[in-house]
Order: sequence, then C-alpha cells, then structure tokens
Amino acid sequence: MKLPDLRDPFGGYMLRRTLLCAVAAICLFAASRVGGVLADVGAIPMPPDRAADSYAIYSVLMPGAPFDSMSGQSQRWAIADTTINISDMNPAVPPEGQLKPPDDHPKRFHEAVRDFETRKYQRLQLTQQLELAQPYDLLNADQVAELRRAKTAVDAGSKLQAKYAGYPGVTFFSQVFFNAGHTAALVYMNNWCANLCQQGQWVYLEKHGGNWVRRSGIYEKMS
Repeated sequence: MKLPDLRDPFGGYMLRRTLLCAVAAICLFAASRVGGVLADVGAIPMPPDRAADSYAIYSVLMPGAPFDSMSGQSQRWAIADTTINISDMNPAVPPEGQLKPPDDHPKRFHEAVRDFETRKYQRLQLTQQLELAQPYDLLNADQVAELRRAKTAVDAGSKLQAKYAGYPGVTFFSQVFFNAGHTAALVYMNNWCANLCQQGQWVYLEKHGGNWVRRSGIYEKMS
C-alpha cells in the first residue's frame, strides 16, 4: 500500500484523517467495555428450545450475593438485557477453571462444558420472562453504563443518582449451557455494586423433579 506524500497538503490531510479515525475506533471500543463487560453487540434471540429452562435458572439464582441481603419493599433488581460471553468476563475463566464435576454425575457436567465450548462467544438478548418475588428491569448497555456512573462517579449529578437509586447494582448473566438431556446446566453470574462487590462465579445446576437445583459454585469449591 502506498502511503500518502506528507509534502503534499492533501496527502498530509488524508494521513491525519486516517490516524484520527483509527484513534476514534480504539476509543469507541474502550468505551463499550465497562468493567470487563462489553456493550450488547451482536446479540441473537434466545433459542426457543432453551428459553424455559434458561429463564427458570436465572430466576432461581436471583438475586444472589450480596444483593440477597439487601431485599426491601422498594427494592428493584437490575439485570443486563444481553448475556455476556467468555470475552466479556474479567478474568475470562472457563467453568472447569472454577468448578469440578460432582462425583455422582460427572458426565452431565462435562456435556454442559462441551456446550459452553460450542457457544462461548455468543451473546443472547434477554426478554422479561424471569419470575422473581421482587420487581426487576432489563437494562441495555447505555443504561448499565449510566447506572455504574451514577453509583461511582463523583460528578454523576443528583438526577442521574436519583434515576438509579432504587437499584443496589446490576446483575450480568452468561447464557445457560446444557447437557444433552437438559438435566444439567452451567451459567456464569456476576453481581456488580457500588462498593466494588463483583461476585463473578460459575454455577452448576441439576434438574430434580422438574425444578432446577444449584449443586455447586465457586464458594462450594473453595470451602
């Protein structure tokens, strides 16, 4: 590729314009990344054959620590409306990096890990299908960024702080990864709040009697 002649005014202008565009693109990418979570880019709809079990699992896990100690009559939960993928996790740890398979059903766990390997770069668009005891809202990427600014920035402004005062923070989910029979599942959950609580963890669940039950998580492994 021939570079523009800097002695030519037009060539110098084109080089400066190219450099400015490159810098702008880098800045835009950096701005889309908020504390290790990317904006809702390239999200696809939730596959219909995964929807019922996925939303049931999200509902079982909500609100999660430390939000589960913050429940109140006026409390609302904020959930990112787009799932995060392996690239969005910080650090980017696969499920087997935090969890070990249960002794009684290792095959189910490993099948769910294979599903993760197949789909780990996907992002899914969530809809309002969780069943929670308290009200919740799905926030898009701009709203998540606003919430985080309202909770952390010293110059956030009273209007912005008031807008998000009812939320203790925001919850991020990965999509749910299943074994072949949809009787076992892996999901990543990250709760962010203003006090730097960032409880990112993988959770393994199994289906018993038609209900999803949590079997293991990072805390169980570390204990």
